[in-house]
Amino acid sequence: MKKLKAFGSLLLLSVLAAFAVSGVSEEYEPGENPIFRNIFTADPAPLVVGDTLYVYVGHDEAGEGQVFNITEWVVYSTTDMKNWTFHGSVMKPTDFDWAVGDAWASQVIEKDEKFWFYTTVEHGPPHKGKAIGVAVAETPLGPFRDARGAALVHDATTPTPEDPHDWDDIDPTVFTDDDGTTWVAWGNMHLYLARLKPNMIEFDGPIREIYLPNYTEGPWLHRREDLYYLTYPCFAHQNMYEKICYAMAPRIAGPWTYRGILTDRTENSFTIHPGIVEYKDQWYFFYHDAKLAINGVSGAMGRRSVALEHLYYNKDGTIKPIGKTREGVSHPPTPHLGYQPSIFNPGGPLVTVESDIDVTQNTASAATEWKGKPVLQTVANPYQAAIVPESFNRGDSGAASLGQAFSPEVDFELHEISLYAGDGFGTVESKPVTLALYEIDEGGVKSNASPSYTPGKNLLGESDGLKVNYKPQAQGLLRLRLDEARQPALKAGRHYVLEIQGVRGSAPLFWRRTKMNSYSVGSAYQDRSLIRDESKTGDFGLALYGETYRGR
Repeated sequence: MKKLKAFGSLLLLSVLAAFAVSGVSEEYEPGENPIFRNIFTADPAPLVVGDTLYVYVGHDEAGEGQVFNITEWVVYSTTDMKNWTFHGSVMKPTDFDWAVGDAWASQVIEKDEKFWFYTTVEHGPPHKGKAIGVAVAETPLGPFRDARGAALVHDATTPTPEDPHDWDDIDPTVFTDDDGTTWVAWGNMHLYLARLKPNMIEFDGPIREIYLPNYTEGPWLHRREDLYYLTYPCFAHQNMYEKICYAMAPRIAGPWTYRGILTDRTENSFTIHPGIVEYKDQWYFFYHDAKLAINGVSGAMGRRSVALEHLYYNKDGTIKPIGKTREGVSHPPTPHLGYQPSIFNPGGPLVTVESDIDVTQNTASAATEWKGKPVLQTVANPYQAAIVPESFNRGDSGAASLGQAFSPEVDFELHEISLYAGDGFGTVESKPVTLALYEIDEGGVKSNASPSYTPGKNLLGESDGLKVNYKPQAQGLLRLRLDEARQPALKAGRHYVLEIQGVRGSAPLFWRRTKMNSYSVGSAYQDRSLIRDESKTGDFGLALYGETYRGR
């Protein structure tokens, strides 16, 4: 496609005039979505300054064969939420001397009569991967300049587990509380939070990690009255298109309570990115989709367009679910009557499935060791090693079972099972999760190289497995306590497999596994076939507890 040229920050052009230049032929009413139609835009970050609302976005310019090509940040402004002024480019990644490209998600805040721009770029040598820079300006339209001469965060800064990926330092959100303290949160798959010093370019204390169900990236912090909100794209690392989830807390440091899905996936784009702001006594929700076509070039993963909806709260402070509409804010705000729960509401009944097993969730988030003294464990440090989420929606056609094979070193009576698991939608009657334990027959697993296994009798006493009642939790320990009548005697040297079984294509529970085999006499299986990752086997996070005894 031909690259659309920016008109310069000094020349203020009405977006309506820009539509004619861009060649957009479809007619839109003021306030309809998408709200910016002269260029492709993504990752909206709103900022209110006096009577004006500014929105900072990345300029999407992906051509054929490209996923992302975002070379600059541009800004729009409005005073009525319907008519927008395009101000052109306010900064490029290479304005940071240490950066080499990629104008990913950002946010600008005002403090001490300056405007602070926190953003994602690709770091140049000697560091690798994505990093977060800080720029500053005297006005919301810039010019922005590097505020510290080095990245605020880069790949070596954050406390990632083993096998880190080099894009976990992305998508900063910045928030100043009523006491004047400024916080920044960021991260992909790992959600980090840190307090900033008054100079706005250094951390004041350690980087901490927040554990929320289904978190992927793109966090957004805001406060309303006495409640704090953390809104984020979710599910992408679980083989699904991103949706928007959110959590609430009485303090910015937590504890955070997961509140479920706020809005569903968008069209033509794997990603979605939130921006929430109050303007003239009304709350608004910004996001991006990829419905817009410009000059005959259709929207796509790297050619997105920013959209806008009214946002409403329930009386208890929860946010009413948000639909994505063509009308956007072209109509006046119309708060809905009555309570509207999130698409998943953890405040209500757990799920509709009756559990056959005593389930205790969240016994330890991001556990670096198993609780107590397990008789058998497949991995010593689950958080650092079991980093791959697997569920029934994984693979080309999904799975109906996930299993971990093992062989005890001693005879013992199995009393309790601990899984390293987390995320998912939670179980419902139509998509239950069941548990089974099989002894492997002579044609089954004898080592971690066996390609498949054949199950024998279910040692837990139910041919169809035992139903497990589960609601979303962050990655952590899930304890399953067996009734006395279901506590099988397992023999040293025998081969067994523990299975969780579900509906193919569903995503109620993600059991986490390693990328490498760490347990010498067993491995992870999907549909009773060995899971292979880059020709390596792995192990699900599993610990077994019970009473040892001498063979009978």
